[in-house]
Amino acid sequence: MLSFVKRFFVALGISVIYTSVASAIETKGVVVTIKPLHSMVSGVMGTTGKPNLLVTGYASPHGFQLKPSQVKLLKRSDIIFSIDEFLETFLQRAFSNIPGNVKQVTVVDAARIKLLPIREGGPWEVHKHDEHKDGEHKAKGDKHTAHKDEGHDYHGGNGDIHVWLTPKNAEKIVKAITRELSELYPENRNIYKANALSYIQKLQKLDDELKTLLVDVKAKPFIVFHDAFQYFEKAYGLNGVGTISIEPDESPSPKRLTEIRKKLKETKTSCVFKEPQFSERVVRAVVDKTSAKIGVLDPLGANLKSGQSMYFELIRKLANNFKQCLTL
Repeated sequence: MLSFVKRFFVALGISVIYTSVASAIETKGVVVTIKPLHSMVSGVMGTTGKPNLLVTGYASPHGFQLKPSQVKLLKRSDIIFSIDEFLETFLQRAFSNIPGNVKQVTVVDAARIKLLPIREGGPWEVHKHDEHKDGEHKAKGDKHTAHKDEGHDYHGGNGDIHVWLTPKNAEKIVKAITRELSELYPENRNIYKANALSYIQKLQKLDDELKTLLVDVKAKPFIVFHDAFQYFEKAYGLNGVGTISIEPDESPSPKRLTEIRKKLKETKTSCVFKEPQFSERVVRAVVDKTSAKIGVLDPLGANLKSGQSMYFELIRKLANNFKQCLTL
């Protein structure tokens, strides 16, 4: 009798799922800035639709410029997901020309993520950049005009905004995405929630996997190209001791290189990480005449295919690259 009841409720659950899928409406008009966030949005949307991605391939949000076709895409969209206004600065000028009915969601705010403080001093420097030459902060009606006469950093006004690089933060972001899409398409609410639950379970499994994988390299010092990995380091107890570039798309000064070489020798750093979005020339100059190895860390997944599984591939690859370079 009990087995019959169990089979009945399993069949009922399957029936509800099929009914929900059958009654789903297409999720359209969704635009996402970077690939890791696009993966999370895709995971929540599931088979109800496909979000549009702006920054592809080896492009970086640092210094990215929208194509005219992408500007048109933004104007026709219903909702735009980004990390934070200080990361995707290329959106600021576009937003001044986007219709008011287009919802703009920055997930740092929507997910209520507590930002880590910006690391400063010595080998850790604030990533400043000057006022944009194209005057994007001066655009009439731009809500960010208040920043027009000051440099601002890629880490946001109140902290480091590379928040997507841990499964724990990704879980918060997925929940925020689910809330936003459910508000826009309430007919699909149950589907979004079910997809989010499945995605979050995978994130929790990934987090446990990485804790085991990285336990043996926690104490090993390393230097990164630019300070994008603080959340990952904190989550898994890794020992980052400095960054090469003050600005990811500018070459460091001779003084800066001297500081980093000194830090490398003092800490007996065995690995210096480059990023595929930027030239490795400076990294090679840092490790020249030392025993340090060069590793690769990619916060954006340049060579990974976009889609629901991309985020998991990105974080696993990040962890494996840490492990490989830090293992003597």
